[in-house]
Amino acid sequence: MVPRYENLDIKKVFSDKSKLDLWQKTELAVIEAMAKLGLIDVIYYNEIKNTLINIPIDIEWCEKEDKKIHHDLNAFLHERLKNLDSRLHQYFHKNITSYDTEEPAFARSLSDASEIIKLLNITLENTLKNLAVKYRYVIMNARTHGQEAEMQSFGSRVLTWLCDYKIAYNAFLYSLDNLKYSKLSGAIGKYGSLDPKIEEEALSILGFVPFYGSTQIMPRILYAPIAQSLCNLLLVIQKIGLDIRLASRSGKPLMQEPFKKKQTGSSAMPHKKNTIRTEQLEGMARMAKGYMIMITDNISTWEERAIEQSSVERVAWQDLFHVTAQSLKVLNGVLNGLQVYQDNMLQEIVESRGVYASSEVKEFLKEKLSETGLSYEDVYKIVQLASFNVFEPSSKKKTIREANFLNHVESYAFLMQVENMEPQKYVSIRDHIFQAKLHISENLEITQEKIDIYNEALVKLFYSGTNKNIINEWDKLFDPTFLLKNENFLFEKILNM
Repeated sequence: MVPRYENLDIKKVFSDKSKLDLWQKTELAVIEAMAKLGLIDVIYYNEIKNTLINIPIDIEWCEKEDKKIHHDLNAFLHERLKNLDSRLHQYFHKNITSYDTEEPAFARSLSDASEIIKLLNITLENTLKNLAVKYRYVIMNARTHGQEAEMQSFGSRVLTWLCDYKIAYNAFLYSLDNLKYSKLSGAIGKYGSLDPKIEEEALSILGFVPFYGSTQIMPRILYAPIAQSLCNLLLVIQKIGLDIRLASRSGKPLMQEPFKKKQTGSSAMPHKKNTIRTEQLEGMARMAKGYMIMITDNISTWEERAIEQSSVERVAWQDLFHVTAQSLKVLNGVLNGLQVYQDNMLQEIVESRGVYASSEVKEFLKEKLSETGLSYEDVYKIVQLASFNVFEPSSKKKTIREANFLNHVESYAFLMQVENMEPQKYVSIRDHIFQAKLHISENLEITQEKIDIYNEALVKLFYSGTNKNIINEWDKLFDPTFLLKNENFLFEKILNM
């Protein structure tokens, strides 16, 4: 991984030093197991162990040897054996193959890297929980298909992020269960001259249980779900970042990722606050998908062993953990420094002309107008027509919208007109329907005769005087306290609040 995105703890886990140290632990565990089972004298084990532990592995020597013989495990064996008395050589790497040495070390590396991800998860999960509580009562419009939908609190949106994230993270934890298995069962996995009791004892020393049914290598179907779950985790992180990016667009941004005081945006346009961190999250997710596919492809291996999986695993696994750690770190930083513009959230609600309550209005009118002979479709049309009516442009704006500019000067003159317009008064569907002001819309196929029937029914509903509480009931439909009353249930179930 390039230094810009690497995690130093992940780098240490997958370093050559760590790998060779783990290989040595495996070799020593096999000799220790033989000693415990009475197959060799424990004196030989102690002599080998004390000698090798006290002489650090010469990584540079191993690299030079590997270049000559093109086999890094044998290079490691040669380096270790040159430090031992020749009478002890017979006990080192006895009856096992390269991947007997490498498999437990590989599984341990994945496990150690996963522990780093677990620590980063604790920080991010707490940040999400705190953010949900902090913005529990900050209201905003939700969006479906990019269009204004119903009202919600920003805290409840954060809850959806948290739930998505926890599902992905729990799947990752579940996938780690396969790391308890490893093998020391010889060149094709059928033990050959190796006593299965040695495998069981040696793996126990290393903290593993035997996997019965391996070939020369462990089946990669065991590890693919780890890569897949990490990829899914990054896709959830990407989704959270995308939500923030969508809410950061110019005009009236609802939120923005942190922008440091010495930070610059575009080199050409000084006003820019580019969403570089959340954009990076999308790039990290793309990389994760690539690594995941590579690792998943490793499930397919020629018969008992081929080597195509080796080159992939030297790169893909550590890079996948690097981009995961980077994504967790970046998202946590974004959320901790998130700039939330509550004023713009409220302004957006005002400018939505009350359509955030359209669903409640529809249900209300279905009930109240049920005795008038109006059908479900009629009630739907009333609310739809009102929503279209209140968004119709003023006459001056309509003129500008339909203007045919002949030159830049003329276009600029119109721009000045827009800037000098009086502040627009927003008519809500609450008032439009209540005052029975439905009228023809260019965007909806409906007759004036039908509209007259609708307005007549609305006048009768609101002004007949038969139900004195009707106005209070109507106004309540647009009250955030009423609309968000059931959010308490979600906070109780998800955060135990």
